Amino acid sequence: MKGDFLIIHKDVMPPFLVKVVKAVRLIEEENKSVSDACKDLDISRSTFYKYKDKVFELKSDFGRKAILSFKVENAMGVLSDIINNISKYKGNILTINQDMPIHNLAYVSVMIDAKDMSVSVYELIAELKKIQKVKDVSLVAFE
Repeated sequence: MKGDFLIIHKDVMPPFLVKVVKAVRLIEEENKSVSDACKDLDISRSTFYKYKDKVFELKSDFGRKAILSFKVENAMGVLSDIINNISKYKGNILTINQDMPIHNLAYVSVMIDAKDMSVSVYELIAELKKIQKVKDVSLVAFE
């Protein structure tokens, strides 16, 4: 499965594949029949059925959740500063986990929904690293 998928710009795809994606959208969103969608887009039904499960449109909610890992000083207000910074850029915090501090350092993981953020996840990480008591921030996963 790994390596089976590519993300490519539609400008380099054969036009019929772009039409298949549009046909799927017409069928799903406008309740058109397969025949009508294919007729409207000038593709054959056999082309539609051959490729309908092979080409997809990238959805806006794809790739929008991120898990960040922090190493912070065990000091009052650090977690609050992290939360305020994420909120400042319109990140929606889904979960927060903090381990027991050891040697005055605490490890925190935060899962955020970045769909509506005003900056990229990488720009957010750069901003979070500027917080005084934050020693390190890393991206663990990005969906």
